[in-house]
Amino acid sequence: MAKAFGVKVAALRSNPGKPGSDLADKVYSPEQKQEMLADADFVVSVLPGTEATANFFGAADFASMKPSSVFISVGRGTVVDEDALADALASGSIAGAALDVFKVEPLPADSRLWGCDNLLLTAHNADYTDDYFQLGWDVWRSNFDSLASGGSLVTPVDKASGY
Repeated sequence: MAKAFGVKVAALRSNPGKPGSDLADKVYSPEQKQEMLADADFVVSVLPGTEATANFFGAADFASMKPSSVFISVGRGTVVDEDALADALASGSIAGAALDVFKVEPLPADSRLWGCDNLLLTAHNADYTDDYFQLGWDVWRSNFDSLASGGSLVTPVDKASGY
């Protein structure tokens, strides 16, 4: 949808050839993370919380970003080194951030993030829309119908990957 507004979309994928990669204008491999971050105006993290993604965004990553860039996290809070993000925001090495998820929820009162004027905080509800419950029901119903007719889950979980 971002392309409809003239946005150039880039993606970082553990498997750049995976189906769906063609939705992005450019796909980066994990080894190209710093290059991608340096090119981005907005970085949106939707990563799952796994051992491989713990503190995926840290001090070196925020230092790679442009001073005008904005970091947004709506995936899992465990992927962000919150102290490194607070440092980047306080120093102005990035312009701002928006977080909907945190390592500990609710965000502890003593978190340094509360003192960042260039940070938007939301209460883990970025996906809450007027049709939130209907969309959830539709996914559940699709899985139920598929299983009832002898098929497989429409939204399977890859236990080996952790999501």
